[in-house]
Amino acid sequence: MSDLILPQGDKGYNLNWTITEDDGTVVDLTDYTVTLKVWRAGYPGALIINKACTVDVAASGTCHYTIEADVIADMDELKFDLVLTKTGVIMSSKKYDLEVEESA
Repeated sequence: MSDLILPQGDKGYNLNWTITEDDGTVVDLTDYTVTLKVWRAGYPGALIINKACTVDVAASGTCHYTIEADVIADMDELKFDLVLTKTGVIMSSKKYDLEVEESA
């Protein structure tokens, strides 16, 4: 089961996240950069996306990324990673599965 399922060809809407610690505590994103990295399974060096997310409310740990057409053009098995960086140092990184489904 994938962590996120998107319809093929969909674009223009936000993927919203609340960043939390393992215990559920919200991470204050003040001074953090959150980067979305997406790649085809088995090809981690060939990033489809490597772009910063928009931090919405830093103290609440909320951020989003606006879907672009290149993210979901192909129905491949994809992986994605949210990388939290503070003053140039990677503080956290977690990998997820992303599935692209055929549009109805």
